[in-house]
Amino acid sequence: MRFTADRMLGKLAKKLRLLGIDTEYFKNVDEEAILKFCKEEGRILLTRDKELYERALKNSIEAFLLKSDDWRSQLKAVHDKFRIHDKPYTRCSICNAPLVKVEKEAVKGKVPEYVYLTQDEFYECPKCHRIYWRGTHVEHMEEELRRVLKR
Repeated sequence: MRFTADRMLGKLAKKLRLLGIDTEYFKNVDEEAILKFCKEEGRILLTRDKELYERALKNSIEAFLLKSDDWRSQLKAVHDKFRIHDKPYTRCSICNAPLVKVEKEAVKGKVPEYVYLTQDEFYECPKCHRIYWRGTHVEHMEEELRRVLKR
């Protein structure tokens, strides 16, 4: 399942990516370009904009109109509607690219020294080169996502 989130849904897009869900997000792209992208790529449009939602449906683009402006409610609504099967921490939360496991030595000097000394598993985004690891921040995110999704 692949989504495109409109400009009003940046936080939701990031959380979906953290769950490993392919979610494109365009902050400064006009609505026509978003609709064209969704149609060409076979993506589901996520939006809070009723007019954009209706235009998507008229153009045979699957779309989901979110009512809440809170990312937690939005995430729960998307999760419940589409019964998404997540693969947490497999996508870059910034640019949506699938993460690639890298050798520890490859991240030396790219992560804080303490992280390098205490972690053994690292992932890198091949697109923006951001480095990821399972630190305590992951536990906090997982707890929050469990609460939101009531797992």
